[in-house]
Amino acid sequence: MPQNAKKQPAKESRNIQHSIVRPRFFATEDRTELKTRLQQLANEIAAGLSSLETVESKELLGEFVTDLFLSVSEADRQKERRQRQAEGIAAARSRGVRFGRPRTALPENFYEVCAAWNNGEISLTGAAAACKMPESTFCDRAKKVTTAEK
Repeated sequence: MPQNAKKQPAKESRNIQHSIVRPRFFATEDRTELKTRLQQLANEIAAGLSSLETVESKELLGEFVTDLFLSVSEADRQKERRQRQAEGIAAARSRGVRFGRPRTALPENFYEVCAAWNNGEISLTGAAAACKMPESTFCDRAKKVTTAEK
């Protein structure tokens, strides 16, 4: 062995590639295709584990199975949580609960200023300034008031 060659630790040379353990599954796959991919993955893992000592391979396999069950249970928990959350939101909406930031009340002079703006007597900038509102908010509220009156 040459003097400048570095000796690698024995454990590093025995690691299984992580790309084998991290496949990407898509929801559009059918059951038979998923089963085939899982069988291929199992064969690749078994081939990688066969090169290790028995104790190490059992340890890695145990960790893999544990991670697999944890991932499945976490996915189920998240799915149930999303479903309960959606049911709660639907129930609240049916009771008339409004979500989001509450709207601020319109200023007292809004309707007069809005009518003047609609008639072209005042500019958008002047109307928004008279109501102490941003121009975009004034336009949005003016459109909703006009639509509600029709």
